[in-house]
Amino acid sequence: MVARPAAWSHGAKLASGCYDALMSITIRSSSQEALKDPALLRKELDAGHVIELTDIGAVLTRLEDIHALSDQLAEEELLEHMASFRTDATGVDNTIWVSPKGRTRHTARIKVAIDLPDSLNATSQTASVAVHDGSVAEGHIPSHILRQVQEFVRINREVLMDYWEERIATRQLDQQLKPIERR
Repeated sequence: MVARPAAWSHGAKLASGCYDALMSITIRSSSQEALKDPALLRKELDAGHVIELTDIGAVLTRLEDIHALSDQLAEEELLEHMASFRTDATGVDNTIWVSPKGRTRHTARIKVAIDLPDSLNATSQTASVAVHDGSVAEGHIPSHILRQVQEFVRINREVLMDYWEERIATRQLDQQLKPIERR
């Protein structure tokens, strides 16, 4: 535990989400008190703590934490725009979600249901696969499902990119997707 000056007090934990492990403690302090010990300030920031400078209404945190929060919020916003496709439409054993880019900063990707594999709930356990090369962008996918998803991405890359870039509507995506051949 880092020894903090008495003027530094702990605040509440932030809301839930993937970023809450990164920014879990808010430390309240005046700007003058926080800047007295730059080494302590750096240590707190490196630990992922948020420093609230109460006298000037400002917050200090790591840029990477702000990016993580921004990415998570953009992903959550996309949930309502995701189109879901089950095995009959894709040939893949697990449900696939396809979304437009929205405000995300990452490259085009699709989500794959992991637990439960036929779930239509995009907030369930998922993994993401990059459209440009079929690599796993986030999460873990069993190898046999990954091979199916990679084949699906390979044969549908153009239409997936058109949807990502919002050049086509969901109905057109549905009409143009090709399922993989079942073996």
